[in-house]
Amino acid sequence: MKVLNKGLKYTPTPPADTDTLSVDIKEFCRKLRLKNHFGDKESKTADESIVRNKSTFTPEKGKNKDLDLYINHLSNFPLIPKPQDKVKNNLPFKQQQALYRLQKDESIIIKEADKGGALVIMDRIYYRDKIQEQLNDKQYYRELNDNMEKKTKRNINKLISKFPHCTTEKEVDYLTKFEVKTSNFYGLPKIHKSKEVETAVQQQNCAYIEINSPKDLKFRPIVAGPQCPTHRLSHFIDLILKPLCQYVPSFIRDNFDFLNHLPAEVKEDAILVSFDVTSLYTNIPHKLGLDAVKFWLESYRHIIDQRFSNNFLLEGLKIILDNNTFFFDGKYYLQISGTAMGTKVAPTYATLVMGFLEDKMYQQVESEFDTAFKVYNKRHNRRCSSVGLEDKRPFRVIKQVYYRYQYSTFKSESTIKFHKFIKKNPRHLYDKHDRIK
Repeated sequence: MKVLNKGLKYTPTPPADTDTLSVDIKEFCRKLRLKNHFGDKESKTADESIVRNKSTFTPEKGKNKDLDLYINHLSNFPLIPKPQDKVKNNLPFKQQQALYRLQKDESIIIKEADKGGALVIMDRIYYRDKIQEQLNDKQYYRELNDNMEKKTKRNINKLISKFPHCTTEKEVDYLTKFEVKTSNFYGLPKIHKSKEVETAVQQQNCAYIEINSPKDLKFRPIVAGPQCPTHRLSHFIDLILKPLCQYVPSFIRDNFDFLNHLPAEVKEDAILVSFDVTSLYTNIPHKLGLDAVKFWLESYRHIIDQRFSNNFLLEGLKIILDNNTFFFDGKYYLQISGTAMGTKVAPTYATLVMGFLEDKMYQQVESEFDTAFKVYNKRHNRRCSSVGLEDKRPFRVIKQVYYRYQYSTFKSESTIKFHKFIKKNPRHLYDKHDRIK
């Protein structure tokens, strides 16, 4: 337990890796030559590309004798450390052995909890069955007979050919010339939403909680695809659409930005309300999402570079949504509803969709109430907070607008109640407010 208590981000002293060190030295020497070659000179070529593949250009030798001498000395430096230079391992020997046994134990799987940073050790069969249960939901996923990656690459090439003036040569290279790897699916256990886990924590009152296969444990679906066919297109479109988020009235960047929007004074009958949309990413219908993005594009067209046409952006986004394929336990799957949490454009996409729905809500709210509800309704991704009057009618409007989604709400005249039940370490506690349906 001592080695696990260090957390998944703890890095044990690695063995000497001469291959990686050699590559790093070559890259460092290349950067030295580039700095000497270009100096502080700015590029004179007008390049409007917002993404590009990394250059492999390396200046030739002979321009700076001192630099050549230094690089030659560095390149010939012995990479294998001498016995007296070896770094002491930062883990005691017994913990090294324990870590090795954990790595070799194929009967368990270790994941970080969805919230709070706790480590969750699960039986591998239990984990597989729970994820499989999630993937068997035909509303969100469909099993494939084979991989769709080649077809997806062709669709991206067709998109670029259809809109030749929307991308530069470097952007085309970035979007099409890279090594593709299949996305993998995994789930983060939502122990903060499990009643069985909560009960076990309260009963055992210990830093290490043991519970046998909780039936009500859910998992946050993550599609890890840093080199999937659409990951670069997703990054490209995200860079273009992200500036639109600042025009969503409820949008806040982070927790600190939220504090800046809290009113200095509130009326005596004001209430603080919070609500959390359940599984927002997977519950956005593709048509609604595309309609929402189209709405913001047409409303603030001047924000987007004119070379990027609306049709190019919407068709590119549709390719991302329609081709979210991944691999789990020997099978290929397609996500048929919503967007993957792992894709770059997902947070921007979700923000614009929620903003689109809120715009409809404001039209109804403002016809009956003052503008306070709109001014004080703030949201970070799927989590919303609002300061308003003690009146249930605005919340009926919220239900009408968000009828597609399940969400938990809490309201109070003074505070938001919290209860803590996940102990991350002696100095940090994770809090989760009471859920009121």
